[in-house]
Amino acid sequence: MAEQSIAAVGRVMAAEGDRSARARVAIALLCLALTLSVFLSLTSGASDASAVRVIRDWFTGAAPADAALAARDQLIVYDIRMPRVLLGVLIGAALAVCGAVMQGLFRNPLADPGLIGVSAGSSLGAVAIIVLGTTWLAPFTLAFGTLALPLAAFFGGLAVTLLLYAIATRRGRTSVATMLLAGIAISALAMALTGVLIFMADDRQLRDLTFWQLGSLAGATWPKIGTVGPVIILALAAMPFLSRGLNALALGEATAGHLGIPV
Repeated sequence: MAEQSIAAVGRVMAAEGDRSARARVAIALLCLALTLSVFLSLTSGASDASAVRVIRDWFTGAAPADAALAARDQLIVYDIRMPRVLLGVLIGAALAVCGAVMQGLFRNPLADPGLIGVSAGSSLGAVAIIVLGTTWLAPFTLAFGTLALPLAAFFGGLAVTLLLYAIATRRGRTSVATMLLAGIAISALAMALTGVLIFMADDRQLRDLTFWQLGSLAGATWPKIGTVGPVIILALAAMPFLSRGLNALALGEATAGHLGIPV
């Protein structure tokens, strides 16, 4: 009788702790909100071009008198608005998944790339190209052209990541606490160097820095999406395979090791 009571209490506690139904509802609502925001982004803007009118003309065909207007609307919707919307969706998805993975890895719901210095390293790389791209780093700028800025930001973040891993790893084991402390120190150093470069910048470079820090999707084009999209989609597809290890790490490295996870 006592065993049955304990089992019943266990089932009730499991049912009360099960949040999968609420999670499914939240995901459905978020997908609906995403669809609505995409539709509004394609429909609204400085021009009166409408995605609804473009889709209607695509199915029914535009009248000869409206051919020029239909061509203009298609240009605005397909070649200007849609690349920006898709790039925004891809970037948002990448940031969300990377944030979830980092929070699982560090077992901290407040973890973010700024916590361990990756953002500061990327900023340092980008600011260095903007300020020193015509002087000390001119060969790098000439070699990569318009790709110099994103590559510098990427390699700046990568350099900080490798440095953190080297500092926090001893005998094949990585200490999360050491990585966090080292990340804070490296972040402060990178921000200090960034401040020195900003002090050295002229008016034009300061203006470029301001626009870069604010960020924009205005330069989104189909070729850029073709370059960035596969990388982001592959990363998003690979992340679910890490979920078992991340869930085990949430219980601690010792428990994860006993469960067979190579911590």
